Amino acid sequence: MKENIINNGKQKYFFFGGKGGVGKTTMAASSAIHFANAGYKTLIVSTDPTVSLSAIFQQEISEIEPTEINGIQNLHALNINPKSAAGPFQKRLSNTVTQFTNLFGKETLNTPCMEEMAAFDQFVRFLNDDAHDIVVFDTAPTGHTLRELAMPFDWANFLTNQIKNRKELSSILGGTVDEGMLEDLKQEKARYDAALNTLKDERQTSFIVVLLAEKLPIEESSRAIENLGTLSINVSTMIVNEIIPYKVLQGNWFLKRRRETQDRYLTIIKERFNGLTLVQVPLFETDIVGIESLKNIGRTLYGN
Repeated sequence: MKENIINNGKQKYFFFGGKGGVGKTTMAASSAIHFANAGYKTLIVSTDPTVSLSAIFQQEISEIEPTEINGIQNLHALNINPKSAAGPFQKRLSNTVTQFTNLFGKETLNTPCMEEMAAFDQFVRFLNDDAHDIVVFDTAPTGHTLRELAMPFDWANFLTNQIKNRKELSSILGGTVDEGMLEDLKQEKARYDAALNTLKDERQTSFIVVLLAEKLPIEESSRAIENLGTLSINVSTMIVNEIIPYKVLQGNWFLKRRRETQDRYLTIIKERFNGLTLVQVPLFETDIVGIESLKNIGRTLYGN
């Protein structure tokens, strides 16, 4: 198992995913600080609607525009809230949205699907980012993330079909499809195609799975890697979090038993995910909150 992640300085997009509660936000934030301190203009984007970056950075993070992180040069952060993202999404595609709501009713704008589409629309915005050298994505728990990542595939296919079947679309909408709507669809198709190519390009994008040395996180990580593979997205690295240090075991039978269990699962992880970069992060004695503790994690992940 490798001691730390080797960043070749060429990839721009870093995705951190995994089961809920395994430390994705911590690893993403620590990585963002590491990149920023190395001189890269860095943006960290949270796509998890249940977790805010505000708590870990101990400052308010905007849901609209990137917020400068206090005490760290080159680092900005943004929370993507699906409900907040729906407005800009609908505004940008006002012509298309109007025709769809005329057909299906305004309630279609309040569905979870529309919220996820709006969130991914904001997400795609940063896959075409020119303002930063590196963009770190703190993603939602595995199942939600897979839905988000699969959405552009489904949406792009939908757009392709609509562009190809203009007559059919005109018939469905009562013969009132205007050129503005078709142009919207064509532009969206090109935009999402570019996003898909970026997600699949390992020269630009790195997917990192965070897990614990426990059975359920291992199984969920395995399914996530398999499902991402069906989208032609490959995982490069696994971070095994909260490993109990050997130095604290002496005289503590409880921690010793827990570490023995972790060692057993670490062996399984090495065998099952052979070929991936595997990095261990120790269990710390305090919560990982604030810049200095995040820097400590960054040193563990990337070295000095």
